[in-house]
Amino acid sequence: MSNWWKEYPWRMIQPNFREIDTDNFDEDRFIEELKSFSCNAVMLNAAGLMAGYDSELEDHVNSRFIDNFDLKHLVDRCHENGIKVIARTDFSKIPGSVFERHPDWAYRHPDGSELNYNGYVQTCLLGGYQAEYMDQILEEMFAKIPFDGIYCNMGSATGYIVDYSMKRHGPCQCDTCKAAFKAKTGMDIPVELRPGDKASMIYFGFQQEIASAQKKRITSLLKKINPDLAYCSVDYSRQEAHTDFGAELPSWQYQASSAARMMRGMDVEATVANVDFMGFPYRHPSCTGALQELRLWQTLSNFAGIDYYVIGRLYDKADQSTFERVKKVFAYAKEHEDLMYSVKSVSDVLIVKDSYIIPNPEERGWVRLLSENHIYFDETLMGGLMKKDLSAYKAVILPSKNRLPEMMQKKLSSYAENGGIVIAAGNTVKLECCGIEEAEKTDRNCEGAMFLFDEKDQETFTSFANRSLLITGKEYEPKKYQEGVKKYGAYCEPERFGPPELCYADKAPTELPAIAVNEFGSGKGITVPWYTGSDYYRDGHEAFRLFVKDVLVNICGIRQASEDLSEMVEVTHGRKNDTEIIHFVNACGHFGNSYFEPPVLSDVTAEIPWEHKSAIVENLDCPGNAGYRIYDGKLQVVVPKLGFHACITIKKGAD
Repeated sequence: MSNWWKEYPWRMIQPNFREIDTDNFDEDRFIEELKSFSCNAVMLNAAGLMAGYDSELEDHVNSRFIDNFDLKHLVDRCHENGIKVIARTDFSKIPGSVFERHPDWAYRHPDGSELNYNGYVQTCLLGGYQAEYMDQILEEMFAKIPFDGIYCNMGSATGYIVDYSMKRHGPCQCDTCKAAFKAKTGMDIPVELRPGDKASMIYFGFQQEIASAQKKRITSLLKKINPDLAYCSVDYSRQEAHTDFGAELPSWQYQASSAARMMRGMDVEATVANVDFMGFPYRHPSCTGALQELRLWQTLSNFAGIDYYVIGRLYDKADQSTFERVKKVFAYAKEHEDLMYSVKSVSDVLIVKDSYIIPNPEERGWVRLLSENHIYFDETLMGGLMKKDLSAYKAVILPSKNRLPEMMQKKLSSYAENGGIVIAAGNTVKLECCGIEEAEKTDRNCEGAMFLFDEKDQETFTSFANRSLLITGKEYEPKKYQEGVKKYGAYCEPERFGPPELCYADKAPTELPAIAVNEFGSGKGITVPWYTGSDYYRDGHEAFRLFVKDVLVNICGIRQASEDLSEMVEVTHGRKNDTEIIHFVNACGHFGNSYFEPPVLSDVTAEIPWEHKSAIVENLDCPGNAGYRIYDGKLQVVVPKLGFHACITIKKGAD
């Protein structure tokens, strides 16, 4: 079957074998356990850091525990049971014994030392191992074992190296890297990478070029070996939803949802791996079951493949406390796979993001703001924006995008000129459609400053009818606007905030706005010159959410899925052939940094446009537990009782 991964109903399990897990391995029991999870794909450790099969290559060291383990036979057994098998590889490290023979393969610190973690040495992107030897390993592996695809762990180019203690290490300073960077740029490799630093940005671009060339080379090799091999990051994409023990708050409750939308926004097949464990230091205890179930429902409800990642063998895992929850969602996905996969999202808004990996508070805040205002939306990376047909969206949101290629700026202005709305939030590049003359130079620390909404502003910002003030947070980006740009909310200079007797304004409001709206062609360019998303992500105050609701609904004319739905219920809208699909995910069990079973909610509603006189509405989770009404060109779904999840399907009735 050609390109088997396209529209494949991914239900993948990754039992990340420790080297001891292939000792006394019970193949029959393992296969039965996979089947009990309703999985149709499994990822098995194969090559790189250590060989999971009998490798004949001198510098591809075999695992010590494979004498009585046959990886090929296990792969064949999986295939006999209808399970695709992905080879897990990791070429980021080599055993110390290999390093001793090939010291030029290693990453180097500025002092020339290698990075050794538990006896395994970090490799360099330009070193002979990743530049040449990994090709030999791949050729041997696929010649010996009929895998269906490959996943390369630790394959991203992020500019720096992060070890398993979460310690960052700067750019590689090996002789090969230094010579290549010098030849290309005339510069020395920076020792440390700093945001906004020119040399750091140049190095990051240099590293991206190397990684891109490697990906192109490996793609060519794999397709030559077998055109039907699925290569992760090329043919399909996979990201993790995980817990980092001791991570800074706030807890990112939309991690799986956002990852699914973002990968889908790059127009590739996508899975989100629900990581079972609590973080690198604690690989064996499972994190909270309610959190794992939430991640799986979020992934499925955002039209991506589900994926479960555990350490070790399933059948004798020490902590199996979450298995039943995971099995429940996997079984549901299997039962309804015709309506869970290959679904096209139907959304009004697109958020543009910088990275799969690096968290951006402004982006995360806008994800929260749209989710909790019940706006149907998609996400994409900067690299996917040029491929997008923006005419499908009413608005495109740019959270702090202060570097946009000229071609991208032109595309956004053309989109606005033809009826779209571009919302530039935070520190975003000056776009033609936004009507900005210039950004002013100022001290950006504005703690204590506020926006004043007068009666005229409140005609548009209806949520502020009984409040006239909105805080700015800590930073504001003042700009000069062209004549005719509509302004709302007046920036008031920071007040004294102590002692209480002195807490009053002693300066008149300025001409600087909370938001500026520029009519551009038949569309708009909107500037939000402060960090609304970051403020909401960090502090969560209702006023930020209401401000954005009024911007989107009253200024942009974007519909809410529901006006009375709990902010903690996520709602998505998709379409497959003649069926409209609405998912509800109840996240009311999220409290601070804990996740519990959510309470059952009553009379949950959502709306979609509807031009027909009747409809057939079904609840896949609980047949009969759904009603609807049609009015004013809309169909409103009503779910009398919502547990963790509901999927509602809607078809045209007999008009």
